[in-house]
Amino acid sequence: MGQGSASQSSGAVPNAAAVEEAKEKVNAMSVKELNIYLGKNMVDCSSCVEKADLVNMALKVAEKAPLAAGPVPPPKPPKGEFLCCFDFLLPKNAPDWYVRKLGGRSGASGDCHERPAPSGSLLALGHVSLAVPDGPLARAFYETGLGFNMSSHSSANEIRLNAGPSQLWLHVKEGQEADRWPGEIRVWVDNIQTTYDLMAVTDGSLGTKLVSEYSRGVNGGEFSIMIIDPFLKTFFQMTEAPTGRKESIQKIGGESSSWKSNVIAISDLSIKCRNRSETQLLAEFYKHFFGAAITIEQYSCMVHFSPGRELHQTLTFKEDPSIPPATNLGSFCFYLVSKQALHLAFVKCAAAGIVESPSTWEEAERSLEFVLKGMIDPSSGKILLPLRNIVRCAGHLDCLVFA
Repeated sequence: MGQGSASQSSGAVPNAAAVEEAKEKVNAMSVKELNIYLGKNMVDCSSCVEKADLVNMALKVAEKAPLAAGPVPPPKPPKGEFLCCFDFLLPKNAPDWYVRKLGGRSGASGDCHERPAPSGSLLALGHVSLAVPDGPLARAFYETGLGFNMSSHSSANEIRLNAGPSQLWLHVKEGQEADRWPGEIRVWVDNIQTTYDLMAVTDGSLGTKLVSEYSRGVNGGEFSIMIIDPFLKTFFQMTEAPTGRKESIQKIGGESSSWKSNVIAISDLSIKCRNRSETQLLAEFYKHFFGAAITIEQYSCMVHFSPGRELHQTLTFKEDPSIPPATNLGSFCFYLVSKQALHLAFVKCAAAGIVESPSTWEEAERSLEFVLKGMIDPSSGKILLPLRNIVRCAGHLDCLVFA
């Protein structure tokens, strides 16, 4: 750590003008540019901090070595080593308890998913539904590559894939463009090396290169893997679950046939947003209409779900101005804790004119679900994202959370 710090990338002492110039450039950088800048200075923060932290870290680097990203190349870190901002700031021999308190290292990141969800969280992430044009290709990727187990309730035209108390639903529609999830789907696995091996076999047999990048482990394991589906639409971040969680999560819910699968659960669904204001408005949408517990941060906001103490799920909205147009988004299902909560939500959503179906509460009560056209600004009623939300409650036939 000591030999790889940015402060030693150049023997020269930076002057005040160079420092100020570097700081101005840092403040104007995008998330991608910040990661590139930090990476050049041997600081990899891409998978363990938010944009605000990236900015702060980059400013610290700029104070010490504003020339490091310029004509003087910094030394390369040892092969296979990931350096995080916490590795950059912590003492060389920091004790484990101190690292865990600050967070930032694999298996001790301080990530909220390693803690129980807050009071007021919604029940669970149900399923993400996506259209795919090729059923056999989809199965080869999701089952053989990612390691999902297929549900016993699947059919030829609807492939259901288990992830603990959540699922992916793939609707086979030949000749139709594949749907995409407007962000990333983070999946907890039992062993990330198994995922690596499965994807190596899958890429070899399909003649593809679907593994996008390797990063630090988010919640456990030596590393995480970013993988895009074979239709080049949806990204999956595969990372190990915190140590010892697999059996606890199996007790929360899911089909017993999936318990030998390497896939354990979906921990987060992230959605990219055009600007910071939109991230906050989307989180407020779930707070206003469903009473959800939310967390608002500078560059991202989260909606919390709690199917069980050992599984804290989130829907995360992240600022990313480079997002493509919101088309072919599929749909997303989540569960409320009770029929009473479903009724109250239906009344609010119907009054706002965003219920797609059914038209009456009596029909919604019989099926224990209703469908929304998309997410809106609670104040103005403006559509923020035309992503269909399927809202259900505990007791629904497809709910995989054990009572």
